Amino acid sequence: MKGTRIARIFAWLFVAGLSGCVTPPPGPRQVLDAKTGATLMVVDEPLILARERRDVAVQARDYLTVVAAEINLSGRRRLFLAVHEWSTIDSRATSPMIRGHPALLLVADGRDLRLETAVDQAATALMGSSDLLRPEDAIVTTTLYDVDAATLDYLATSKTLAAAYPESFALPYHIWRDGRPALTRLLTTIR
Repeated sequence: MKGTRIARIFAWLFVAGLSGCVTPPPGPRQVLDAKTGATLMVVDEPLILARERRDVAVQARDYLTVVAAEINLSGRRRLFLAVHEWSTIDSRATSPMIRGHPALLLVADGRDLRLETAVDQAATALMGSSDLLRPEDAIVTTTLYDVDAATLDYLATSKTLAAAYPESFALPYHIWRDGRPALTRLLTTIR
């Protein structure tokens, strides 16, 4: 009888321990931006593009961390990409990053998608938000671009993807860490 009781206690502890180890499935997260009062639905994983900069140093790279999100401000919803530009290159060795790019060119499966900068009060307020998965421990320039669901869907399902700033340094960025499945999860959640 005493052995049965101990066995039940161990069984209960085992089941309780397992329930604490369950990881929720990946999915976008919803946050309230304290500055703007807007609700943000943000991808759970960013898409990171990189370009090699062997002209400067071995294993030196420039990065674009691309984060898709939906902003809901008083019932008005809109999709955008927050693009965080940063580098592993010592800023003393190169020219500074160009602030406020006029356009970002994404090339998905050979199709050019030119995104224009979102310039309005809501976009400006969100630029420095840590909720937009802004890289830490780096000098970061953030630019927001308006997109629609069809564009995000096209990016999420594309086989190839590259990016460039055509008005500045023209070397393209290529996928370094693939966050395209997170785009699909965001689109599924907001539809």
